[in-house]
Amino acid sequence: MNSNANVMETVEQAIQPAGEAASAAARAGSREFRNLIADVEDLIKRIAHVDDQDLARARAKLESTLDAAKASLHNGKERVKTTARHAAVNTDEYVHSNPWSAIGIAAAAGAAIAVLLSTRMHR
Repeated sequence: MNSNANVMETVEQAIQPAGEAASAAARAGSREFRNLIADVEDLIKRIAHVDDQDLARARAKLESTLDAAKASLHNGKERVKTTARHAAVNTDEYVHSNPWSAIGIAAAAGAAIAVLLSTRMHR
């Protein structure tokens, strides 16, 4: 049992950098989207004093679209979190019920990554 715990710890340590890289990429995309939202909000504030009817309608439509985009970002984040939690739980259950299969899959994935990296290095 102790060797299974050691193997699982090793697998978790090997997978951790990939998870961190995915999180960093998600944060970067989210940061860019938030910057866009801030820029649009600033634009709306700057044209708020203009009384043109067409501009007022465009501003209202832009505000509505911006609110929808914010809601969509929030909902998307929650969906990703929920999906990631479910994936982690399912993976944990699978690894505990099929430890040798999990070790084989991890070894095959590691070998595939090594082959891809070695061919990339030789180019």
